[in-house]
Amino acid sequence: MAKKNRRQKKKAAQQKAKAAEVDGSNSAKGKKAFVLGDYKRALQLFTEAIKEDAKDHALYSNRAATHYQMQSYQEALADANKCIELKPNWHKGYLRQGMAYEKLLQFPEAKKSYDKGIAFAPDDPTLKKQIKQIEELLDELKISEQESAADNPDGDRFTRLIKWMKDGGCKFPKLYMKYYTEDYRGVHTLCHIPADDMVLYVPQKYIMTTEMAKESAIGKSIRRSRYEIRSAHSWLAVYLCQEKHNLKSFWKPYIDILPDKYSNMPIFFEEFYKKFLKGSYSLEMASNRKIDLRSEYEGICSQCAEFRKYHQLEFVWGRLVVITRNFGLDIHGNETDALVPYADMLNHMPDKQTDWKFDNKLDGFTMVTNRSVGRGEQIFDSYGRKCQGRYFVNYGFTIDNNFNDNDAVIIADLPKDDKHFVMKLQYLRGRREREFQVPGHYSEDSTGQSDNNHPRNMFSFFRFLHARDKELMVLSTNEGYKLKDIDPISIRNEIAVLKHIQRKAKETLARFPDPLTLDHKLLKQNKFMDMNHRNAIMMRAGEKETLHWFITLADRAIPMLEMNWKDLKREAAKCQQKRTRFNYYVTAVIVPLVKNQK
Repeated sequence: MAKKNRRQKKKAAQQKAKAAEVDGSNSAKGKKAFVLGDYKRALQLFTEAIKEDAKDHALYSNRAATHYQMQSYQEALADANKCIELKPNWHKGYLRQGMAYEKLLQFPEAKKSYDKGIAFAPDDPTLKKQIKQIEELLDELKISEQESAADNPDGDRFTRLIKWMKDGGCKFPKLYMKYYTEDYRGVHTLCHIPADDMVLYVPQKYIMTTEMAKESAIGKSIRRSRYEIRSAHSWLAVYLCQEKHNLKSFWKPYIDILPDKYSNMPIFFEEFYKKFLKGSYSLEMASNRKIDLRSEYEGICSQCAEFRKYHQLEFVWGRLVVITRNFGLDIHGNETDALVPYADMLNHMPDKQTDWKFDNKLDGFTMVTNRSVGRGEQIFDSYGRKCQGRYFVNYGFTIDNNFNDNDAVIIADLPKDDKHFVMKLQYLRGRREREFQVPGHYSEDSTGQSDNNHPRNMFSFFRFLHARDKELMVLSTNEGYKLKDIDPISIRNEIAVLKHIQRKAKETLARFPDPLTLDHKLLKQNKFMDMNHRNAIMMRAGEKETLHWFITLADRAIPMLEMNWKDLKREAAKCQQKRTRFNYYVTAVIVPLVKNQK
């Protein structure tokens, strides 16, 4: 029956479009374009028709429907309002108004519009359907709000935040914040939310940006001091310091719900937690972060007397707020860092459920679901793909099953017995060693932020270190020698590279006092003292897994490199059937080398 109704509706729409071909008016042409899905053209034609007859209520209704299809909901609402103004007793105007209100997350207003429309057309099936759906949604939201009003130590602060946001036009009627522990909160759904549904709207006034920070009193003081801010995040951090001390700050309801401390961040770890990280590069990463933060703070204070009233710990707090909650937005063509209340409460999940942006049409931040989310479920954003160390040191958490992005430090060193040692060392400007922090794979797909984070760059460097005679000639350029993008050179060279990487991986692995088997046992038992303890074990386990991968790679790959092509071909065929990290190396490196050997 449903299919039959859809066929009938489609046929009727096609007949309307065909009839419009006879009628050459802009209105008729607009209807045809609308039916054919050419909404941009339909919008132009309806606008032209309105210029010809600005009193025709149906034209505004049609343009409202077009705006709706183009996701321009504010414009759809404006046209619906005009339609009602011109013909207040026409049900379709209220239908258009209600549908626009729904997309703008104004559900009670949508219900009122539908109720007004049904009074003029009691039997209209579309209005009946919309009323049924909006009533079910409002009932569900009401019930869910009652269910979610559980004990919450931060209840008063959250209540003030939500009132402040709603008073300013922020909208998030299908969401609520949930308290888990002192350091862990999240955002849940009050009802089932379908895909492509806007769940959050925050107007520009409620978005704290770098530009706003620069124009603040403390921002202007720093700019007058001519101190060169090293990190763009520092602008928002100093602004937070200023506003935190201002009891009448516009931002007080937002600042009040920010964490008072960040005990989950490795930069604050004492020896008790550091002992679990012995051997991990995260200790040095956290130490360097502390040095950078202290240096920035002292640099600002040295040139800006107005900032000296704020303690270093306050500045560090501000920087941690920014790094853990920052959104990179394009606001009317200006790229900026921003803090967005409520949006920054969503926790991370690698496979994100939402897409967000600054919507220039709505003049605000919008968050839209990219899949359906069940009633009562936590809704997640993604902080992007990152190595475990960046999650851990920057955000204070770790990710389970982060195999492709776990990484470890491997130090490449020029062998002293290399017969080209002097020449190579001179080209390396006396730097015999180079540190790489790479994930355990050979793929070009990497989350690395610099050249030294990409596995292929590490392999390229090792290939240069082990290049000999004619191989060096192939690598030579007008500027010297290639160190990047060096493809596999020869079987001999690749075997030497694998053995060298294996040896260095074993050296890094030896820095850890506990074996990987113990980490896996602890993670399986899952009986940790707290999340800091678990995160430390997850961090070091990821590094060890990466190092073991490179060790195993050499053990498996070298025998294959020593095969003749006839024997290798059978093994290679198996590797092509299943995509794994090892099989990728086989097809990308081993097969071409063995196949082309003379």
